[in-house]
Amino acid sequence: MEQSVFPTPAVAAELESMIEARLHNDGPTPEEVRRLELEMVDSYATPVYVVVDPASGEQLGVQHGARDFDAEGFAEFLRAAREAAGD
Repeated sequence: MEQSVFPTPAVAAELESMIEARLHNDGPTPEEVRRLELEMVDSYATPVYVVVDPASGEQLGVQHGARDFDAEGFAEFLRAAREAAGD
């Protein structure tokens, strides 16, 4: 995804208005990471893509796993989340 989908024009254009944050689940504190995964997305699936409204903390879009996302499908996921925020 990061190498083949994120750089495509449709996805890159959506990502320009977003701030990326990552939670790696292979760090030195796996218990804390698992707690955060459950708290944030109620899942241990990887990858998980979450779009969060920075003002309210509301989840605007969640995708568990990389399920057959092509560039346009992922751009649509991001677009829908952005539109849910009223942008």
